[in-house]
Amino acid sequence: MTLRGSKARAFVPALVVLASAGCLLGATVLGQTNRKPPPRFPLTLFAEAKAEDYVDDQVCGGCHPDVAAEFGRSYHAAHVKDPKLPVERRGCQACHGPGQKHLDSISDPEKIGQSIIRYGRIKSTEASAACLRCHGATMHDAQWRRTEHARSDVGCVDCHTVHHGRDSKLVTDAMPPANDLRAGLSPTDVTATRPLPHLKAEQPVLCAKCHRKEVSEFRRNFHHPVTEGRMTCSDCHELHPTKQSPSRIAPVKSTCVRCHLEKAGPFKFEHDPVAGWTGEGCTECHRPHGSANPRLLNSFSRGLCAQCHSEMTTAHYPGQTCWASGCHEALHGSNGDRYLRTR
Repeated sequence: MTLRGSKARAFVPALVVLASAGCLLGATVLGQTNRKPPPRFPLTLFAEAKAEDYVDDQVCGGCHPDVAAEFGRSYHAAHVKDPKLPVERRGCQACHGPGQKHLDSISDPEKIGQSIIRYGRIKSTEASAACLRCHGATMHDAQWRRTEHARSDVGCVDCHTVHHGRDSKLVTDAMPPANDLRAGLSPTDVTATRPLPHLKAEQPVLCAKCHRKEVSEFRRNFHHPVTEGRMTCSDCHELHPTKQSPSRIAPVKSTCVRCHLEKAGPFKFEHDPVAGWTGEGCTECHRPHGSANPRLLNSFSRGLCAQCHSEMTTAHYPGQTCWASGCHEALHGSNGDRYLRTR
């Protein structure tokens, strides 16, 4: 339809009005979307603080002499002692919040908990938010909140030390033994894993506190050498994401072939579950933490293959293992035989 004369002249201003209204509405919605939510405790302590709310660190040491005496040995000390830093980034108050409000509320038990950040007594989400004030360069808050640890209410201070004290350890200290999953995590003469800094204990010991099912699997005869100290959990698992390694679930095969490179391929003829086209990749056949069967297999001998190839269980060379010499030797893939009989 074509508009002519006065109708056309009347239509153009109406179109301009509608376009302007649409732009205003879009700008309003966009502004609301980009508007940051107000800070929540404990970040409110920093957001509401004034310069005079920060006290000298010697005041903190007067009430907490044991912590102050050990603080110089902690890894945080080197980052908060620079006098050129802003006042909210220096000393004890860089992590615990401005001290004056805390001093004013000491006589009021109801207010003292909201006047200072006490990492062992606040929610894990609150403690992690405080940590990310400084560690935001390592990881976004949104990245952290998407992790399984965050969704399970496990925070930074559940694994990491805040500063050196009676209950915390440093890399230079005598750490707990690497792991003795077979003896309920009690100290034994096992080889220590390489220590990671700022952890409350050796990494496998920390992980074992929550992941009890995996602890039981490492007690089996065939297991990855975590209990012997030759591997640790982060060799396979990304414990939390960083900006350099965004939070994503990597395919199982890509994790396994970092050590088992000979299984990586590519092969002309691939075993579908191993290639990742069907099934769960390597874990279709293997139990990654531990198994009662050799080579960490889910099942013993022909029973493993029969989980998928059920039509071959009776008449197809009974009594033989499927990967015996002369049979399907190239279980992970072959460049010469579509039935995976030769490599």
